[in-house]
Amino acid sequence: MQSNDMTGAKETQADGAHGKLDRRPPTLIYAVDERPPLPRLALLGLQYATMAAIYLVLVAIVLRHAGATPASSVTTMSIACVGLAIGTALQALPRGPVGSGFLAPPVFSAVYLAPSILAAQIGGMPLVCGMTLFAGIIEVLLASMLNQLRTVITPVLSGLTVFVVGLQLGVVGIGETLDVRHVGLPGFPFHLLVTGLTLFLCLGLSIWGRGTVKLLCSLLALLMGMAAASASGLIDSNHLAVLEGSPWITLPHPGFFHLKFDAGLVPAFLASGIAASLRAVGVITTCQRINNRSWRRPDMTNIRKGVLADGLANVIGGILGVPGMSVGPSLVGVSGATGATSRYIGFAAAAVLLIFGFSPRLSGLFLLVPSEVAGSLLVFTSSFMISGGMQIMLSRSVDTRAVYVIGVSTLLSLSENVFPNYFRALPPAVQTFTASPLALGLIFAIVLSLIFRLGTRQTAEMAWDAAVDAPSSAAAFVRAKTQAWNLASHLIETSAAHTGQVISYILANHFSPPQGRLRLANNGLDLSIEFIFPGSRPGFVPPPRASAIPLSYEFENEEGPAYAGLQNFLRSLSVDRHQIKLRKGYVSLRLFYTV
Repeated sequence: MQSNDMTGAKETQADGAHGKLDRRPPTLIYAVDERPPLPRLALLGLQYATMAAIYLVLVAIVLRHAGATPASSVTTMSIACVGLAIGTALQALPRGPVGSGFLAPPVFSAVYLAPSILAAQIGGMPLVCGMTLFAGIIEVLLASMLNQLRTVITPVLSGLTVFVVGLQLGVVGIGETLDVRHVGLPGFPFHLLVTGLTLFLCLGLSIWGRGTVKLLCSLLALLMGMAAASASGLIDSNHLAVLEGSPWITLPHPGFFHLKFDAGLVPAFLASGIAASLRAVGVITTCQRINNRSWRRPDMTNIRKGVLADGLANVIGGILGVPGMSVGPSLVGVSGATGATSRYIGFAAAAVLLIFGFSPRLSGLFLLVPSEVAGSLLVFTSSFMISGGMQIMLSRSVDTRAVYVIGVSTLLSLSENVFPNYFRALPPAVQTFTASPLALGLIFAIVLSLIFRLGTRQTAEMAWDAAVDAPSSAAAFVRAKTQAWNLASHLIETSAAHTGQVISYILANHFSPPQGRLRLANNGLDLSIEFIFPGSRPGFVPPPRASAIPLSYEFENEEGPAYAGLQNFLRSLSVDRHQIKLRKGYVSLRLFYTV
């Protein structure tokens, strides 16, 4: 028996993260391995550090729900900048077991916001940090098992995860945007004016903006929203007073191991860890495509190291005392749009973030962002997550099983917010799994997917002979069956073309009676095509064909790099492989394609 991959180590390396000079895209100004001049490097590092620091508003929201004092909040914001610096440097490492080697700085992520708010309300920041450490460990474990999780990393489950996170984030954001708690105050119209202006700027710049302005629409809206809030008197005077009394430079004091753990929050942070891992997979895949014009399929080793860096950043962040973070799609989008993808920019950004961390006055500025402005930004971000999740779920034909997985899991996710009294009345053990909409929906989606795999195996068979039209007839047979099984269009065409090539080779090169059987099998994970024919020599194996979603640096929104990358990853999750067996005068050649 002979069994091997249709791609060797050489091709895997060619499709890797960094490639050679001849794979450098001509549109890049500073490619991943190139070092910009020192003045430009400093300015680019400052730019990316500032963009990453914008997401400190999410930390401020968590601190607000934790009831943290203004002084402790300023300290936490400084530590948060240190955590971002460590995560940025880890991700940019070009060698070793950790780091993708790309300019992919982490940001404090909306993926962790809803469970972090829940943890903050229950046990304050120590519980937030303890559960963030747990989620980071989950990411580290998932990084080592990406290849083994093929039944989970599917378009339906991956898209559903993003979709439900968007819904969960949107509920938090719309609550802040509507500002119901201030409805009876005389200044309520000013609250509505500020939140409406911020949201309108986010939407308007994302629709009518171009290039970098479009990708930085939330940053520009934040600045305008803050100006409007200041003019309306919505800036918290207590935080402003503490900030004015803070030193410009001081040594941060992290809350090492001030951690708590709550088993009831395990499902919520488990689901967030899975969602963050999928997000990292998508972003690192996009980085690979931006930096390699010959890209055909994901470099799994590089992706694994990138997800590992993302998880370790959360482990370290939890120990230091900050909420969860994940690689920032918007920052990768900016790097692709501007042509500056050098990893040295990542190290420069990490150095600038460290300076922010040692300056409470700089890092504490984001505590001044009022809930009206932050809520509008969350609504804006959640809209993209909801639509992005839908696109991933529908990136291939949806069969009846997928309809039920999507429908039932989504309804269960929404039910926790619609019928809160019902879920509060459940036994404590059950509430462990129902406290988070993401955990509830994702758990049921995984269970339903595993159950619905029963009876999914589909088979078909035909005989072929020396007829002139045998290759085209066999190709048409494969095309018809795979279409009936609702497989992806690129897989249908690739498998049909390979079938015709193999049979043409057999008819042209074998002296035994040119006849045999063609067997197809689909188990929901792999499509198998088996050729059985008389002979004693291995058959011809066609080269693999990989297709990908065209990549444009003009991403539609800030989350675009994550969703485009995740779709590309899912479409080419595994390299086609083959198996040849010689048995009792017959050759059995099997081709496998990842479904």
